[in-house]
Amino acid sequence: MREISYEEQTVKSGNPLARYAHRTRMNMAIDMVTGLCAKRGTVVDFGAGPGLFLHTLGEARPDVTLVGHDPYMAPTFPEVKYAESLNNVTPQSVDVLTAFEVCEHLYDNELAMLLDDAARILKPSGALVISVPIMYGLAIAPKVSNWMLRSRSFKSEYTPSEVLKSMVGMSVSRPINPRITHKGFDFRELRDLVSVGFDIDAVHMSPVPHMPWWLSSQYFMICRPKAQG
Repeated sequence: MREISYEEQTVKSGNPLARYAHRTRMNMAIDMVTGLCAKRGTVVDFGAGPGLFLHTLGEARPDVTLVGHDPYMAPTFPEVKYAESLNNVTPQSVDVLTAFEVCEHLYDNELAMLLDDAARILKPSGALVISVPIMYGLAIAPKVSNWMLRSRSFKSEYTPSEVLKSMVGMSVSRPINPRITHKGFDFRELRDLVSVGFDIDAVHMSPVPHMPWWLSSQYFMICRPKAQG
């Protein structure tokens, strides 16, 4: 089977619904980070992939220093610097740290490490911006259908009963390995975890921002480090 590139799975997907959702999410992310980042500031993208988001952000904000981190993909845009580890990023030097569509693939210890790193490298006025898929509500049906179309198979990791449970918000078990699946991921659990160390300034849904979460496919959080003391 031909390997499907990242762009073909997202902003250049052959599925018009998936393509619309990913392009809307990208535009929302660019607008959000553009508004949050100070002039000549620094944006670090955790799980940057080939750097498409940072490249697009740089076109809108050429004054911003663009730093990516991804252990699994090589950068493809020369203006994007890559950090081998967030440990290499200077404390309190980052205006915006983004983690788009990546937290759902992390093990619990990796997620805890990311939040610790975020608290360390963000400026006191900095922001952690997270987006994750909404795997409950009405979006689950087209998502499962898209996966089946993309793989050209009628098989799915969701059973019909699990699709119905997900549509009404009932919990579906997560596989042991989260790396290659979104199944059962619950943004509400992540939100509760993040809120322990961060104040959640705002939440946004995509692609229908003014409707309830169960009508959307992605969930954004803008988070600020809690004041110490």
